[in-house]
Amino acid sequence: MSADPNVIDVWEAFLDPQTDYSLPDFAAVTPETLLTAVHTATDFARAEVAAIVADDAESTFFSTTVRFESASVPMTRIASVAAAIESNHLRPELTDAIGETWELLSAAETELLLNVDLFHRIEQVSVSDLNPEDKRQHELTIDHFVRAGARLGEDERAQMATIAGELTTLENSFSRALQLDTRELAVHVSEAESLAGMNDDQIAAAESRAADRGVDGYLLPLNNFTQQGVLESLNSAQTRRHVLNNSMARGSRGGDGDTRTQVADTTALRALKAHLLGYPSYSSFAIDNQTAGNPDAAADIVSSLISPANAQLDEELAQVKQRYDLEDVAAEDVKYYLAKYRADEFGIDPDEVAKYFEFDTVLTEGVFRAATGLYGITFAPYEGVTAWHEDVRVYEVTDANERHLGLVLIDPYSRDTKRGGAWMDHLVPASRLTGLLPVVTLSLNLAKPGPGRPTLLNPTELTTFFHEFGHVLHGLFANSTYPSTAGTAVPRDYVEFPSQLNEMWRFHPQVLPHFAKHVETGEPMPAELVDALVASEKFGQGFDTIEYLAAAMLDLSWHSLEAGEHITEVLSFESEVLAASGFSPLVPPRYRSTYFGHIFVSGYAAGYYSYLYSEVIAAWVSEWFEEQGGLNREAGDAFREAILAPGYSVDPMSAIERFFGTRPDVAPLLRRRGLAEPVTEVDDEDDEATAEAEPGAASAKWDHPNHEAVAADLTAAGIDPRIEVFDDSTPTAAAAAEALGIEVGAIANSLIFSSGGEPVLIMASGAHRVDTAHVAELIGVDSLDRASKELVREATGQVIGGVAPCGHPGPIPTYVDVSLKDYPVLWAGAGTPNSMVPLTYGQLLTVTGGKEITVVAEES
Repeated sequence: MSADPNVIDVWEAFLDPQTDYSLPDFAAVTPETLLTAVHTATDFARAEVAAIVADDAESTFFSTTVRFESASVPMTRIASVAAAIESNHLRPELTDAIGETWELLSAAETELLLNVDLFHRIEQVSVSDLNPEDKRQHELTIDHFVRAGARLGEDERAQMATIAGELTTLENSFSRALQLDTRELAVHVSEAESLAGMNDDQIAAAESRAADRGVDGYLLPLNNFTQQGVLESLNSAQTRRHVLNNSMARGSRGGDGDTRTQVADTTALRALKAHLLGYPSYSSFAIDNQTAGNPDAAADIVSSLISPANAQLDEELAQVKQRYDLEDVAAEDVKYYLAKYRADEFGIDPDEVAKYFEFDTVLTEGVFRAATGLYGITFAPYEGVTAWHEDVRVYEVTDANERHLGLVLIDPYSRDTKRGGAWMDHLVPASRLTGLLPVVTLSLNLAKPGPGRPTLLNPTELTTFFHEFGHVLHGLFANSTYPSTAGTAVPRDYVEFPSQLNEMWRFHPQVLPHFAKHVETGEPMPAELVDALVASEKFGQGFDTIEYLAAAMLDLSWHSLEAGEHITEVLSFESEVLAASGFSPLVPPRYRSTYFGHIFVSGYAAGYYSYLYSEVIAAWVSEWFEEQGGLNREAGDAFREAILAPGYSVDPMSAIERFFGTRPDVAPLLRRRGLAEPVTEVDDEDDEATAEAEPGAASAKWDHPNHEAVAADLTAAGIDPRIEVFDDSTPTAAAAAEALGIEVGAIANSLIFSSGGEPVLIMASGAHRVDTAHVAELIGVDSLDRASKELVREATGQVIGGVAPCGHPGPIPTYVDVSLKDYPVLWAGAGTPNSMVPLTYGQLLTVTGGKEITVVAEES
């Protein structure tokens, strides 16, 4: 399909005539041209909707649903320009116009989505003859209207419109205040001695930032996170304290930079919005259409890692204290000593390591090379583009068939007019409806070196670069008809999966040797240094995981408020949540509430857990790629076509299951983070099950006949058997949950009951005690009694405390507790009291052939 000429007319004021990509010309963006374009785009959308509503002909998919999609394209295009300017280079003269742009676009979108006549026309569309993608597009469109409030009464719709406008104003206000306070709280240091430990390039950059601001001395700007990168190198405890205190004070000092009112009002309004739509909380509303499905599932995957991460952190700090003879460490010291320990223990000098990661070489011989090796695409500089700043580099991407795929704009450097962090975004979404190729952006915040100096990356920045490029690839490979489902327009708790997956190539032996070359000598990174880097990756994971989990729990807690709750004591609420969840003040959350831009500006409300949820998939798929031989073009092309290209035009997790034959489990994530390395050997003397096994049973993992039987049944059901064996037995749900560091409700207990002497298997959540009278009535038997150990052994071939859902000598009537579906990953016994197997709820139903029931009677 070619682009709608009306859409091109709307966009013409910003088109760059020097390109073939409908790329905006940022030099043409002024407050006047921007607002004129916004009004033109919103007027166009309103006119198109009026025409749809006035059409007397039968409402069809193309005359109604597709036309509405097309009507929204100019607004989306204007929004992409505004977002690029606001996040990358917000010049003072554009600040007010950008804020007005968001308010005008939000008001127009709300008006369209609450237009009941339009919604009625869309609901009248017949989907019986539509192909799968078109049918899904229509269903998603209806869902979009419903979630905006189109089915509410007139008064409630008016209230929803008011809420939407107020939330947009609060979002703009939060963003402006945070930008102001972040700038004002940059740490000013007068003497170079206070910066001891930083390298010459870092000190020169700090001096340059001070000069840019017109002040003497040195300036350390703050990035998005609580933990600032310089905390790893500053030798002065006083300077570290100054940096951390300034970082944590953002948004909470009073004045124009305070965000506490915005936090309180935003969360209260979101709770009210959810209530109007029939949800108990905003988290219930937000997660309802995500991969996790409900807040309990999201919270469970967060809380399941708190215990093992705390244990890992305790071990890390104990090692630090012992090595450096410290009685204790303060919050500002933790990052410093973890980095120092990593350097000393693994022989890593951070400054020397950075000399092997020169930005341009990493870009061409690392990031680009990995994409070429896996997907066959190539990159070439694209000249003549006027971007938002002179630092931006533009590359044209071509596939293996020499077809142009799109453009990538890369903005590497930090500046006062740029927000912190790193991100990918769309300037032009690809779709067959518009006929446009994708134009995507990648923004980093690297310190810009002095003239003639190389840009060097530390390992964290290297990971971030590969991470964001995973998003870039997802956007470039978009192959769907409609822009609203193209590329990265997928659920929030799935969108991070391709980016986290792409991180696997940064230290990969097929990629790293090509870019890890000394910036001065050209020598490759020594093998022993590579090994040390890889080995050091898991040290500090306890700290990193805890600060992430704390932020994710804050997000879920803020968005679990009910309508009418208005928390004005923001920092008190934050402290209570963190303390109740078991987080130590020694490790503050990655973002405090007052500078948590992800959830108050960037669309991650009730969704910050998504990084962890997506990482479950990424860790699992990375192991699959390794099994395919790493940079395998055949595997890469198949993965691109089945998983990356469809975007949201197919259900993402269904695509995963179709392609891989099963759903990912959590075990690779635990291995990746070093939080629960499975035991590979079983000690005969300590294993209860081995003591009862046949004489001569081998002790190696899976050599136990019960493990083999369970694995065989799982394999036959199309499920990858990932049995894990532990040092100690876990005969009860509580013991298993403690060993795994998860909620007891995620344990799928295999309980054998007797019905007239015949075995019945109930798969019950560890959080439930089976109501035998209730279950007996449900399944139509006279009574259920707990089975004797003899019946358990006869029916399952396994012992009490080690019963698995499968691997039995013969079939057993099985019933599955429906509450188990609330957990994304379940853990069931694997045939011995010291073994467990991770399964999804669907896999549990498949391998048992079980019927779904409630195991506890509902209260009347």
